[in-house]
Amino acid sequence: MAIQKRASGGRPSKGDRHVLTTRIPTAQAEKIFAVADAQGISASSFIAEVMAEKLATIDLEQLTGQETLPLYKAS
Repeated sequence: MAIQKRASGGRPSKGDRHVLTTRIPTAQAEKIFAVADAQGISASSFIAEVMAEKLATIDLEQLTGQETLPLYKAS
């Protein structure tokens, strides 16, 4: 029995990923598919890019309501 060689090529890894599932209105989904198709990317890649842009504008420290304690007040 011959050992099969793994195919070379294909797209490079995009790194560690986590699968998220959501339900959106059909009209919005159709628009996502149309925009992604026009850009030549998958809907998943388009959604990931849009979410990355949105998340870049959010400061997590403001969401928690806690500020960093200045060192001179720590002791």
